[in-house]
Amino acid sequence: MTSRNIPPLLEPYLVIEPSQAQSQILLTGILGANTNWLLLRYLYTLLRSSSSRPPTVSQPQGQRRLGPRIPVAAEPELELRTSYPAQQNGGDTGDQGESGVESVGVLLVSFLRDFAFWKESAGRLGLDLEGLGTRGKLGFVDGLCVGLGSGSDGGGGLPVRRPPVPLAAGGSAGAVPGRGPPVPRPATTTTTGGSPSPGPAEGAKWKRSLPSLAVADVSMTLHSALDELCQKNKKVVLVIDQLDFLLAATSDGNELVSSALKDLLFDLREKSHATILTLSVDDPLIASQVTTLEKDHASFVLSLAHEAEMVVSLRLLDTGIAKDVSGVVRITRGGDSGSERQIEEKEFLYHVGGDGGVRVFERGQ
Repeated sequence: MTSRNIPPLLEPYLVIEPSQAQSQILLTGILGANTNWLLLRYLYTLLRSSSSRPPTVSQPQGQRRLGPRIPVAAEPELELRTSYPAQQNGGDTGDQGESGVESVGVLLVSFLRDFAFWKESAGRLGLDLEGLGTRGKLGFVDGLCVGLGSGSDGGGGLPVRRPPVPLAAGGSAGAVPGRGPPVPRPATTTTTGGSPSPGPAEGAKWKRSLPSLAVADVSMTLHSALDELCQKNKKVVLVIDQLDFLLAATSDGNELVSSALKDLLFDLREKSHATILTLSVDDPLIASQVTTLEKDHASFVLSLAHEAEMVVSLRLLDTGIAKDVSGVVRITRGGDSGSERQIEEKEFLYHVGGDGGVRVFERGQ
């Protein structure tokens, strides 16, 4: 059944079939025709079976169930809840969504947009990203709130949007006059009973930030997040938004960073059921190729397109701006189209409304 959030013409291209193991889908956009709405539809298609679980499965934090538990037979609308008891512990019983559709885990890595953007945008489609992350169906790696250092130690880096470190409530003997109390370590504290209590970020381990933009740090963080999701889900889809930003921020001009990123993607694809990438393909980045950055970017994009099973590209109208048309979406086969899936190449027009709704239609409609 087609959801109102999914344009019917795009629905066949948003489904990732079991035969697409270790496949790669490339989404490309330009200034004025970005891939945000398209990537959100992929996330919705992948996560809607997990997100459709009744919201009353767990009790609100800080409250306690009163009275004896009502038998399932007395409340038939809750029968589906019994299929998810072991999800928090990595069990396989939570891998089936409604109507027996197998749900997958998704690792979302975003380099230009923070979690608040994805949470709000997905919420308009009916996806609760916070709930999905808590249930082990979603992992998020923030590539925006990082230090632009050159190594793991972060030396010489410029901190960008780092959250402030909380200060101690009162003074201490080690405080420096004029500077306030020393910053406490974010370590676990020990209660009077001797058992350690979790730190403030204990309940949000599915959300991570990169320590730096060094490829080694990115690799370590992504592998750790992917391994954790693979323990909780039979299949995990890796989604990386604007990986080309990492290339632009760390490129050394001799293609070493580009080669390292390709090797990293190859390793991550071996662990993932499928990989979805978004890249920018504006003419100055692809056609000109005057500077070393433009050359690295063009080579990087073309290489990923050759390795992709399908390429979905967005562009503006050739005739200019139209009131009821936002741009053109073109679906083509990538260089690696040897799978069993037959991709029918198409070109549609699309319009993104002010409320985030998207209409996709044929020319002349």
